[in-house]
Amino acid sequence: MTTIIVIENITPQVAVEFSQDQGPQGGQGATGPTGPSGPAGATGPAGATGATGVTGATGTTGSTGVTGDTGPTGPTGTTGPTGVTGATGPAGATGVTGVTGATGPAGATGVTGVTGSTGPVGATGTTGVTGATGPAGATGPQGATGATGPVGVTGATGATGVAGYTVLNGIVDPTTQGVNGDFYINTATNKIFGPKAAGIWPAGVNIVGPTGATGPVGATGPVGVTGTVGPTGVTGATGPAGATGPIGATGPVGVTGTTGAVGATGATGPSALTTKGDVATFSTVVTRLPVGANTTVLTADSAEATGLKWAPAASDPTPTVLMLGGM
Repeated sequence: MTTIIVIENITPQVAVEFSQDQGPQGGQGATGPTGPSGPAGATGPAGATGATGVTGATGTTGSTGVTGDTGPTGPTGTTGPTGVTGATGPAGATGVTGVTGATGPAGATGVTGVTGSTGPVGATGTTGVTGATGPAGATGPQGATGATGPVGVTGATGATGVAGYTVLNGIVDPTTQGVNGDFYINTATNKIFGPKAAGIWPAGVNIVGPTGATGPVGATGPVGVTGTVGPTGVTGATGPAGATGPIGATGPVGVTGTTGAVGATGATGPSALTTKGDVATFSTVVTRLPVGANTTVLTADSAEATGLKWAPAASDPTPTVLMLGGM
């Protein structure tokens, strides 16, 4: 098998043929003078698209030259094939934040939520101090003293009256208190006992009847002096929150701030290739595959971490062409 490896982007461009029966390579001859250009031949059929080469490492960014005058626009050339995407450089520093746009007008007010239930009434404050008594009215003029009447005739001495009786009271029913003929009121139960007879108190009788019907409202009395304000009662528990009103309409979008300055281009990352003939491969990251020995060829092998390896050339005379780009 004869293998031809064509390596692009090496000056001068050469094609190297490896074979099991290849002899030693002769020295390079001097470059001959350039011959006259021959007539353009007919365009041959397009060849099959070669395998995409490994992406080369990004070169260092050159300094920006002075901008020349803009020349006239030339005719649009035929679109060339899309090149392999270079590795993305690190992100530049973040530009300055643009000025914040003006705040849009406030949305319409949402519907008021349902009023929560009223909390319990706070404790009643202490009664205010009674206002001072008003001054006494002026004393009226004293009337004239009447004439003294004549002294009457002294009457006869009357008969001795019957001994009087006493109304006693307490917070318990009577037992031995008082004398015959006395009365007794239990102020705790509103019962009256009596009269006491033969040293014994009879059963008590209620002196407070059932509550009467409510009388008519009396005339409003004069306003008394305002008492001092009692302490504030304990705040009642907060009622449950009302339902949330609908969201107001969205205000208009504020003016877009100016674009911040573009950050500086980051430095190019280091290359994985170190030696002439190295091949950049990929497994989970870009990996260097060192150049193989003479007469070996680059072979696909799924058992390898990168899927490629150098192997001895096979005896099949059909040549295999491997295009390596970006070196």
